[in-house]
Amino acid sequence: MIAVMIVSVPAGAANPLSGPGEPIVAGRSYEIPSAVLGSQRRVNLMLPPGYDDEKNKDQRYPVLYLLDGGYEWQDFLHISGLVHQGSLWGINEPLIVVGIESVDRRREFTWPSNDPKERVDFPTHGQSERFRTFIRTELKPLVEEELRASGVDALMGESLAGLFVVETALRNGGDFDAYIAISPSLWWSREALSLEASALLARPAQSPRSLWLALADEGGAMRSSMDRLVAALTAKPGKVKWSFTDYPEEKHSTIYHPAATKAIRELFPPPPSQDKK
Repeated sequence: MIAVMIVSVPAGAANPLSGPGEPIVAGRSYEIPSAVLGSQRRVNLMLPPGYDDEKNKDQRYPVLYLLDGGYEWQDFLHISGLVHQGSLWGINEPLIVVGIESVDRRREFTWPSNDPKERVDFPTHGQSERFRTFIRTELKPLVEEELRASGVDALMGESLAGLFVVETALRNGGDFDAYIAISPSLWWSREALSLEASALLARPAQSPRSLWLALADEGGAMRSSMDRLVAALTAKPGKVKWSFTDYPEEKHSTIYHPAATKAIRELFPPPPSQDKK
């Protein structure tokens, strides 16, 4: 049975939904000055439930650095929302979410391409190392100084941002403890990163890290480059703890939410003593 509640509004009364209402706060937004980038960069922040409670004043939290972390068309609201829900229900460990807003994704998430067409089509591309330097030398130290970070962190992104995640994991593995790359655009630069993966994984003195990979129902270079990367990881067992999940029922446009939920739950399970509500 469906119950229907009818609310009567006195004649002449103002529409109760016409006023400004009360804002729903999902986080806070900051402009971070960057000497590396030569500009300000917007960063959006969500703190775990109970972060400001006196009883939790000594608790420290892992940090999830989210690429494409803007709050309008980008991914801060929906990813921070699933992290927050999982924290409340004891499904994942409470996390600090740092959303890094993208400005020019081709510039920030790619290295110089060896494909002549890509060089022409995307003239601003190729500064992923600069963007990585900003995160490593400016943003991370600021977060660790100003917030109660535990020292454990992860980098997450999808599509071109996922490409940046995989490149960072292979070239600069010590930057983060865990990497989450969802449908990464490994087709970039004629699949160069997957072709180089075996050599990168064979380098000595590799930092321990986790790499969580997922791919939607995508063929062509998306599939061939992912298969090559997985083969390289399989052939080079070592300090990279990795997993790969296929999502044949999802498209490139729909995979992010279900894959991110699974990744966060697996990489940041709740403490053993935490009871589910």
